[in-house]
Amino acid sequence: MVRMLGAVLVSTLVARYLGPNQFGLLNYGLAIYGLFNTLSNLGLDSLVIREVALDAREEPHVLGTAFVLKAVGSVATTAGAILAARLLEPHDTILLIIVALMSIASISQALDVIDYFFQARVQSRYVAIPRMIVFVIASIARAAAVLLKMKLLAFAWIAALEVLATEIGLGITYLYVRRPQLRWQWHVGRAKELFAESWPLMISSLMIMIYLRTDQVLLGKMAPMSVVGNYAAAIRLSETWYSVPLIIAASVMPRLLQSREQNPARYYARLQLFYEVMVFLSVVITVLVLFAGPSLIRLLYGKEFTSAASILSVHIWTGIFVFLGAVSAQQYVHERITVSVMRRTALGAIVNVGLNLWWIPLWGGIGSAMATLVAQSISSYFADALDRRTRHIFRMKTRAYWRFWMVPGLVWRELRP
Repeated sequence: MVRMLGAVLVSTLVARYLGPNQFGLLNYGLAIYGLFNTLSNLGLDSLVIREVALDAREEPHVLGTAFVLKAVGSVATTAGAILAARLLEPHDTILLIIVALMSIASISQALDVIDYFFQARVQSRYVAIPRMIVFVIASIARAAAVLLKMKLLAFAWIAALEVLATEIGLGITYLYVRRPQLRWQWHVGRAKELFAESWPLMISSLMIMIYLRTDQVLLGKMAPMSVVGNYAAAIRLSETWYSVPLIIAASVMPRLLQSREQNPARYYARLQLFYEVMVFLSVVITVLVLFAGPSLIRLLYGKEFTSAASILSVHIWTGIFVFLGAVSAQQYVHERITVSVMRRTALGAIVNVGLNLWWIPLWGGIGSAMATLVAQSISSYFADALDRRTRHIFRMKTRAYWRFWMVPGLVWRELRP
């Protein structure tokens, strides 16, 4: 929560200082980097959490193998991101440097396997502490850069160093907590098993990033950079809330996975309740931001970002689908139906790219927000109905939505005169 709120405040400070054009260029570079950085994860996060949660004895093989796989993947995606930046904007040296800095720093994210290990053991405090310390230092550095009126690339350097320092912090924490058991081991057989199940998740993660970040990339190519800046400001307020279901799911789902092995009926009952809680939270947040959005934009970003308010009023509705998608993403892994994840996210990505190409020339940033909303609804909800292996998940989500909307009706029926 500290990181969420702090990120919004620091981001608005940077946006005000840079203005829509330079802020748009910075986010354009971060979007290109993000598309490739997602691939470097290789879809291993949920699998590592599952394997360690089910059998702690596999820790050395699972973490060592996943670390090597992620390191190799990070080097490959770094080269891909730099090449993409050069091809997309061959004459923009600043954009190339932004992408290169972030991509090279992200090679260190092979150490994210430590994060997965602590999530599996429901010990996220060991991850939260170093992440928060680095975040606070980076936020102070960004504020200082604004006060000192530094150039755009200074913020790229800060972002890259924040990634690197975070991973070093994770490494130090693991060495401190797990001192007697430090020997990670590469295991070819385990690598084959992990990759055989992770490749659909890897492609799925890429598809998710396509319909989360392709909007900014396409806006950068098809609209003025000021539009990208306004769009980035709007989705920063919208996507900030995406971390809420991820935080809760990281603590809840490993426990649910253990209960599934012991009592499947109780597992599904608790999971249904979890879905219903996520619907409630998402609708409450959406309504609050919808009403407060215009005032927040004016207060945080200033008059230069006025058009961001209308973009936010559309984009904030994606949260209603994202909250349930964050839960079901781990359910797919638990039930070993990762290929279905790939198919639904691929469908969402295709829809998003197509609608962005169609609607950006017509409505600019609002059109892009509409495209993201439609794509998110398909990927996180409707696509589950198309596959027999995920139809029970579609029914669970539908039941959660239905029960939420039924409650106000029942209350009104009881309380009306």
